[in-house]
Amino acid sequence: MSIKKKKIKVSAKDIFDKYLANSLIGKNSSNTIEIFCILNYNNFYNLAQKYKLEERQISSLIGFKDEFFVGVLIDQIIKEQNLGNKFYCKKITANEKSGLAARVIKFNGKDKILTIGGDCVIFRKLDDKPLMIIECKEYIDMIRMKELIGESRVIKDDVAESINLLKGIKFCVFSEVLELTEGWAQFLDKSDLKHQIDKIFVIRDGKRKDKENMPVKENLIRFKEYIENFILGIK
Repeated sequence: MSIKKKKIKVSAKDIFDKYLANSLIGKNSSNTIEIFCILNYNNFYNLAQKYKLEERQISSLIGFKDEFFVGVLIDQIIKEQNLGNKFYCKKITANEKSGLAARVIKFNGKDKILTIGGDCVIFRKLDDKPLMIIECKEYIDMIRMKELIGESRVIKDDVAESINLLKGIKFCVFSEVLELTEGWAQFLDKSDLKHQIDKIFVIRDGKRKDKENMPVKENLIRFKEYIENFILGIK
């Protein structure tokens, strides 16, 4: 009697790292932006079909590119500005034992540190102090808008019965598109609705369904300049 082998689930992250990541890295930050602006999504969908990825995995496969792009671009900016001895960037995953120390609370009579994560976090190398958190989103709809506003409160607000350990940190959002009505999009942009989100960068026009819309180069250049000005402005 033959033993049926257990089917190994393919990881979208492994596929991205093996087949897509290297093709997104330019020789410098300007070249990386150029590559990202003409990115062909067919490669993503072809790989998804080849490896029979589920719908959620396909979304993850496509979503990895934004986080990867931001990390690569920041690394290249730091290198080009000859600031590799002062700053570095990395992804931070939070759990009970690791993450960015965000709050101190009293828990069962003792001090307890609460941690958070970040898709791309810029650190000062001298003391490993986090200086900027960048969250990468495939899109911002009403649910994600409220989540991000709440996250900005967790990161930056004075909250009763806690001590904020991230005072002075920048919190930014890098999103492919806005999935908001025109009214809500304007309200988010023109008012203080975004609370303590320092900057929201939207890189593509239209909605998710407008797959033919490539990232707008000017939007990516604005993001690059924002990062450059930020790190150059730190004494």
